Amino acid sequence: MKASNSLLLYGLLLLLWTSCSKDKDLTDDDSVITDESVSNLSETPELLLGSWNLTKEDSTSNSEKSDKDCEASNIHFLDNNVFYLSYLDKRIRGKYEIIDSISINLVSGSNVIGNVNKVDVLDKQISFSLEINEECSDTYTGEKYFRIHEFIWKTLNDFYLWQEEVPSLDDTYSPSGTKYRELIEPYPEPEAFFESLKYEDDKFSDILSNYEDIENSIKGINANNGLKFILSRYGSEDAVMGIVTYILEESDATSKDIKRGDMFTGVDGKSLNINNYSELLFGDNLSYTLNMADLNGNLLSPNGENITLTKTEKFQSNPIQISKIIEEGQTKVGYLMYNQFAQGFDDDLNEVFSNFISDQINELILDLRYNGGGLVQSAVNLAGMITGQFSGEIFGKYLWNKKVMSVLNSNPETYANNLRINFTSQLGEGETVNSLNLNKVYIITTGRSASASELVINGLTPYIDVIQVGDNTYGKNVGGPAVLYDYIDNNRTKNPDHTYGISCISFFIANSQDFYDYADGLAPQDDLKLKEDITNLGTLGESSDPLLALALKHITQESARFKINTPVFPLENILDDPQFIRERSTITLENLPLLQLD
Repeated sequence: MKASNSLLLYGLLLLLWTSCSKDKDLTDDDSVITDESVSNLSETPELLLGSWNLTKEDSTSNSEKSDKDCEASNIHFLDNNVFYLSYLDKRIRGKYEIIDSISINLVSGSNVIGNVNKVDVLDKQISFSLEINEECSDTYTGEKYFRIHEFIWKTLNDFYLWQEEVPSLDDTYSPSGTKYRELIEPYPEPEAFFESLKYEDDKFSDILSNYEDIENSIKGINANNGLKFILSRYGSEDAVMGIVTYILEESDATSKDIKRGDMFTGVDGKSLNINNYSELLFGDNLSYTLNMADLNGNLLSPNGENITLTKTEKFQSNPIQISKIIEEGQTKVGYLMYNQFAQGFDDDLNEVFSNFISDQINELILDLRYNGGGLVQSAVNLAGMITGQFSGEIFGKYLWNKKVMSVLNSNPETYANNLRINFTSQLGEGETVNSLNLNKVYIITTGRSASASELVINGLTPYIDVIQVGDNTYGKNVGGPAVLYDYIDNNRTKNPDHTYGISCISFFIANSQDFYDYADGLAPQDDLKLKEDITNLGTLGESSDPLLALALKHITQESARFKINTPVFPLENILDDPQFIRERSTITLENLPLLQLD
């Protein structure tokens, strides 16, 4: 089967994990080559490296023309002497050996299967004669093209939720065409090219030069000093303040004199503002000093205290911040503060629910106020722990773009997992989900509750009474695969020439009643709405926390015992910091079939 663009369009990637680089491979970070380059392969083998789009050389003299054209379309030379060649409806992989200044042997196993002769490289052009033993031979010219750019374009062209709304992602811009070349010329940097292709209202899709950053993010791994805070604009200018929300266990911050509710307005002696907060707090610096502040009346001012914090590289935090039993008379309330749907913690979460079952709780308060999201499957697992009586029923439905939906709907049984996700009674390794079989749950939310947190609320709502307490959620009703890689074959081989990965928005997730329109957030009922108060955050997990107190008040109906004050300084004007942006993605790790190439 020829891996052509038309086939990619027809098959439309039954592969929602592939990055659409099946037939051709591109390069972005090739060695700098100038017009003065000398194509002596023995002395400068790096001139070969990269991927070359091939065209049959029409100027070949009649005496040199072959009886059988190889119909070669692409050859890719890697720096580990591996080559990929697309020819005669085939795509082969092997090793190449440079024989002399102009000649290369193509080797498969221990056999030389062909050769490339009369090689000449100048700038981004190559010419050579190709011969595949007992099959074909002819002369070609080639043009180097940008691997990462094509990886970006093909990924978005196939999987992007808003592909139809972005003119530059129309199929007529398919790589190798004139329109495509004109499209990429203004954007030599991959990040800039990626941004140029995004839908104007897309706040979530992202590209990273190192996909390990994305992989670590979904595992809750990063350079971290353990201080969790929210940033907010204040005053009439561009000033920014930080409010400490909680401290991660076993982190540097646990040993410092800093706690929930503390405020800071500067870092390393520089006042925080809208232009510098990202670099000062989330840059490459592993250590910084916070300049603390106090709020006196309406005046926020430095208090002279300075706290130095050091980040631990590859620090992994446990998203289960608090789990406890709160006894209110005859009522046992399970309280769980869960801060990220991170990979690798579902077993720990299941153990928490085992304890809730053993303690025979009557009510559950799930605190997602600072949970920016994470894995879809972890959200589904949590929903099954809360309930249990709906195993096998629809929890959510994926709504992809028209290209993807046409493929999935053509065989809904095969692609059932990509059309919907069901309540489950088992975790990934087959462990039984510890289920409470509740018909009601209290969920504490704020504007930091996003993505998978909202998915839990929306997915449960058709089945049980979900009582939301606090503030409106963030409003992220879209998601996508955790990371799309630049695969270069059907064995999911990642392109060795670069480490770029893409997290692109690929679907809406609706609940079983087809509701997904909550881009403005999910709101509590009026009598349960309450913003966090900067001056009265209380202690997490205790009734001094106003949001928890409001939930307990609703459970016990004891209004006198749990007096709730109107916030004096509500936490508002919140900024989306880089850490929150990484955590808020509703993502799936589902492996899907790759397009099969002969």
